Amino acid sequence: MAVTKATMLNWLKTCFGLVLLPLCLLSNMATAAVLPEDRADVLIHNYSGDGSTFKGPSILVRKQYKDKVSFWGNYYIDMNSSASIDVMTQGSPYEEERTEYSAGMDYLHDKTIMSVSFTNSSENDYEADTFAIGISQDFFGDLSTLTMSYAKGEDEVYQNIREGSGKDDITGRIFIGPASHQRFAIGWTQILTKSWIAALNAEASVDEGILRNPYRSVRYYQGADSINRQIENYPTTRSGQAYALKNMVYLPYRAALKLEYRVFSDSWDIEASNWELRYTHPYKESFIFDVRYRFYDQTQASFYSDIFAFQDEFDFMASDKELSTYQTAAIGFGVTYELEKKWIKWFDRGTLNFNFDYVSYNYDNFSNKLLTEGPNAADFDVNYGEEPMFEFNARISRLFLSLWY
Repeated sequence: MAVTKATMLNWLKTCFGLVLLPLCLLSNMATAAVLPEDRADVLIHNYSGDGSTFKGPSILVRKQYKDKVSFWGNYYIDMNSSASIDVMTQGSPYEEERTEYSAGMDYLHDKTIMSVSFTNSSENDYEADTFAIGISQDFFGDLSTLTMSYAKGEDEVYQNIREGSGKDDITGRIFIGPASHQRFAIGWTQILTKSWIAALNAEASVDEGILRNPYRSVRYYQGADSINRQIENYPTTRSGQAYALKNMVYLPYRAALKLEYRVFSDSWDIEASNWELRYTHPYKESFIFDVRYRFYDQTQASFYSDIFAFQDEFDFMASDKELSTYQTAAIGFGVTYELEKKWIKWFDRGTLNFNFDYVSYNYDNFSNKLLTEGPNAADFDVNYGEEPMFEFNARISRLFLSLWY
């Protein structure tokens, strides 16, 4: 549930159809199970925050065959340049690139949709393969839908040997170890009235292997006025569970209102919750506007500390800010424009979509170590362990084109 690099990238990728989703669900809620429409999406995303940027393109294509099978493929590139607080206090700025290939198939039989997919993600120090299956079944006159899914991931974790900060300045890498991830999910969606749909979802996760960042270290006191560092050490297993309740209401003037609440807990003693409020409003026949607010709050892992008393104080030690106690608040908006037919003569329809989110991160027990260990630390008169708490703001933008054919 912590905002890791992977979860942030998934957040960026969910923009496909995001603005249209509430209206589509509510306007089609009386229909039986159907396959996704034939369409192509081209995305450009950008994330900027904490001295880091993530940007790149993505292409997603779907195609049906005889109204029974829908095939899809996704190609995604993420270019990262990082000078985050961890990088600036424990290393030097760097650049890297991640590529991801995904492919899948949905099969429709009566009121059942069965899905299978495979994803390969590759970067210079991390290789990941994920296989997923799922099933969706409509009941009670198509007023209820049960969904179940399972995903299995196998990763390889490496540590780069660098001679510079560029993505092409890597001279070798050291294999740190494997990691495996399993996700089990079940959900129930219920149409309560002609204008109200609700969903209850549950997910369990099991992670094993190398679950730490091989570059990150913790700091500990070495004498009264000095510190030293040692590599983080995490448990090799982690299990978690999450529950989410979603409500979407179709308003009389074609708009939609969505409210979602989610809770999470895991074996590392992290407890988290988030809620989101979203309002979607169409304007005439060509525009759909979307505004949203999301708040997230979590407690720290049991083995986290901003600074430890001495070397090897505990068997497991972590100072990753994503395992600390913190809150995020995000406000965003989206605009969808229905393209005129004369501009897309070779397609059935098309939309141009833009989404933007402004996210504020506030940490309760992760300090601003730039004041004592950053490149300009000499300019500040701050003692170790007395730094103010860290905070930063991030901006996320997504521009994408959707074409139906």
